Amino acid sequence: MSTAAAAVPRLHPGAIELGVTGSLVSVAGSTSAALALRGGCFRGAGSGLAGWEAELGYNHLQSLDTVELEAGVSWQRAMGEGATWPFASIGGGLRQERLGSFRTARYPVGFALGVRTLFGERVALRVEYRYRRVLNDPVADFHEHQARTGLSLLLHNAE
Repeated sequence: MSTAAAAVPRLHPGAIELGVTGSLVSVAGSTSAALALRGGCFRGAGSGLAGWEAELGYNHLQSLDTVELEAGVSWQRAMGEGATWPFASIGGGLRQERLGSFRTARYPVGFALGVRTLFGERVALRVEYRYRRVLNDPVADFHEHQARTGLSLLLHNAE
């Protein structure tokens, strides 16, 4: 392996990813704040890596508070010899919504497409698009589209 190739950060089997993502959106006087913490690990799978992760999220919109727990599986592979890792995942979970004393559970299921760019062996920037079909809504099931950006800390990321 050349010195230049050794300097390019890679995602390795056995790595553990701990990450955070957040957003603050204001539209026509209505502000929404969201925060999610996630953790997962990677294993070798063919020419790429398989991953699993769990995520705990919180969202606040006026008087509506939402707590969400999701799990998913993914597959990722480096673009060439670079530090950019596109990925695809499927997942689902439980969303508990609270509006005053009213509480309801919904079940988001769907997929995500994204890219993880490593800035060294320990830090990555993650950008993804998520599609979720939200089941068990009292009125009708609905679709969600989200764009997310977050930072990740990579542990045990060595060959």
